[in-house]
Amino acid sequence: MAEVNNRIFKRMRKAFIVGLLTFLFICFAFVGIGFGMITAMAKDENLLSKSDFDKNLKGLFQTSYAYFANKDASGKPVKIGELRYDNNNRKLIKSLKEVSPYLIHAFISIEDRDFYEHHGIVLRSILRAAYQQITSSEVTTGGSTITQQLVKNIILNDRSKVFSRKAKEIILALRMEQLYSKEEILIYYLNSVFFGKGAHGRKMHGIEAAAHGLFNTDAKHLNLAQAAYMAGMVQRPNALNPLDEDHRNFERGLKRMKLILQKMLEYGKINQKEYNSALKYDLKKSLAKSENFNDGYERYPFIMFAIEDQAAETLMEMDHLNIKELKKNGKYRSTLEEYKKKAVTGGYHFYTTIDEQLYNAINQKATQNLTFNPRKYKEKNTKEQLGATLIDNHTGAVLGFVSGSEKFDINQQDHALNVPRQPGSTIKPLLVFAPAIEEKLISPNSKIIDEKIRKRDGSGYYKNANGLYKGPVTVIESLKWSYNIPAIKTFNALGHQKGFRYLQKLGLPPHPFDGESAAIGGVTQGYTVEKMSAAFATFANQGKYNDPYLIAKVANADGKIIWKHQSQPRRVFSPQTAYQTTTILKHVLNGTATYIRNHLPAGYELAGKTGTTNDDRDIWFIGYTPDITLGVWGGYDYNFSMSHNESFVKRAWLNIFRAAVNASPHRIPKGTHFKNPGHLGSELCGFECSKVAEYYRIQEEEKRKKEEEERRKRIPPEIPSIPPIIDPLPTDPSEPPSTQPLDPSPTPTPSPTPPPRPTLPPPLENYFRFFSL
Repeated sequence: MAEVNNRIFKRMRKAFIVGLLTFLFICFAFVGIGFGMITAMAKDENLLSKSDFDKNLKGLFQTSYAYFANKDASGKPVKIGELRYDNNNRKLIKSLKEVSPYLIHAFISIEDRDFYEHHGIVLRSILRAAYQQITSSEVTTGGSTITQQLVKNIILNDRSKVFSRKAKEIILALRMEQLYSKEEILIYYLNSVFFGKGAHGRKMHGIEAAAHGLFNTDAKHLNLAQAAYMAGMVQRPNALNPLDEDHRNFERGLKRMKLILQKMLEYGKINQKEYNSALKYDLKKSLAKSENFNDGYERYPFIMFAIEDQAAETLMEMDHLNIKELKKNGKYRSTLEEYKKKAVTGGYHFYTTIDEQLYNAINQKATQNLTFNPRKYKEKNTKEQLGATLIDNHTGAVLGFVSGSEKFDINQQDHALNVPRQPGSTIKPLLVFAPAIEEKLISPNSKIIDEKIRKRDGSGYYKNANGLYKGPVTVIESLKWSYNIPAIKTFNALGHQKGFRYLQKLGLPPHPFDGESAAIGGVTQGYTVEKMSAAFATFANQGKYNDPYLIAKVANADGKIIWKHQSQPRRVFSPQTAYQTTTILKHVLNGTATYIRNHLPAGYELAGKTGTTNDDRDIWFIGYTPDITLGVWGGYDYNFSMSHNESFVKRAWLNIFRAAVNASPHRIPKGTHFKNPGHLGSELCGFECSKVAEYYRIQEEEKRKKEEEERRKRIPPEIPSIPPIIDPLPTDPSEPPSTQPLDPSPTPTPSPTPPPRPTLPPPLENYFRFFSL
């Protein structure tokens, strides 16, 4: 029996040895094949150069910052906050001296204990990780070295778990070890690690951002327990997040922290006393709280989001991209998102035109003593909104803005800078009257007949807001009381395309579907408050238009100024036209904007224009002094009529204006006046050069001729009469033949010729249609 058992044992041992050798052969064969394939791929792979690696590694997300225009007591620009992309937060370390030694030891102990010995990969670690994967055992250490993880996080975009990707990872890790020191690799790695969301609600990249987001401290001040917990989060950042509402995440994280502390003790990185002290530390009490963070997005959300958009366009401009062409080709939105990411993660410093004190003042006072009534839309309440923009007339700089009537929420729109609205009558001086003055069709005193006229498409008649017609009115009166008919008549005489070309120069591109009704605000797409305010600033700037801008200059991560805004005013109107238009718009303060005049602070010369759309869905007032332009819009986000009358927006305008002059009197000084350029006499168009009157005289003549032709076509042609055929009566030969006709007709009496009508000059002929004084 013993002999039988001995034979069985020998057979089993032989089988085991054969199996083991076979297994080892297969393993080594796979390893050999793997390294052979890696070697072959290395020959075919274009190995990255140092500059290629630098481009990726130094392109790590860096925090960008935004600043107000004003400076603090030390003379430094006041910081608004840190920019972020997709709710990300990243701060970079530049030296290991900025990191707690505990954190460095914790990472190396759990992620790559041989970090300072290997050359990019550790075969033992790869095989161990493979074994843990096959046997589904607990993963205590990673299969990739820190160098490999860095390659995976930063260099490789392919996240698939296939051999070719793993092979590339190994090749690049070996290459990186040749090009960079261990300290450089570790710094890049610690800056690239993702830690989930912090107490501020943003994603955290890098140990510095995580130290603040998790424990509200710097990375160099982390204690042993905090460092060990952070190092344990790397493989499963969301599942081990101590801030998560699920308390089990924190418990799992503590278990992982204990494992790391054991590894650190085992490898001699800490002693027993430090180990025991870390286990007793109340980690939960040290966690950061949301109230620890009061950054720019919490304090100034509208500014921060506006800076993101305009910073992206600034970087596009720096790269010589044509934004108009991108919009035309449908590539603008995708390119903007690409550059927005670049702007907020490139370590830039964006210096804005916004004055902190002025911005705070106008936002605090804008809604004072105003009621914003809610309306229900799809089961939710929506309130009346405000949008306002304050612009420097001479440069186009946006000094401040009000984006809404409510506290910011994630779904709220920026009604100052982003939301286009129908302009109503505010478009009249921009599209119609200033261009007509420039083209010498009219002057401020030209008279136009305010009367009922048919729309060109025949769909009905134009009318004024009150349904009445005033007969002959001057251009001044037509804008003072915002009559519609004079605007329509002048626009038609000017020529639609000519008017639209002026609008384009004012930064208000027309839509292809815009037509005759655009003269009274009936445009297809609408315009933002910012764009409308910038257009009106042209009149105060002697006819020169400046694009509005929010960013004054840009510095790189090292603080070097790499871009400055240079205003490039373009001539739209002559100084004479701009001054005459301003003269007209000053009269609006005695007409539809009388409320503004009655409550305006003393010492300010003001011109402006009111505007409303059908059913009061949009209400405007845009007013300007010689130095600033303030445009205010009011309405609902949805297609509702305003529950207030026009004074609602006028009161808001006054609230903002008063707040602005009190907060920043040097920007809006008292006692300034609009500059008279002189030589106005030759620019005035009187009766003898009324081209608009001539236009309508010709139009009336053509209309009369056309109606006459139509009338003639409706009259049937005359049919010549045929005399009846009568059988002759037999005649008596004794009677002589009659010489009278059988059916005599009366001879017609000729009508008297009327005296000739005196001939009048053409303008007088149309005197009651359109005339000038």
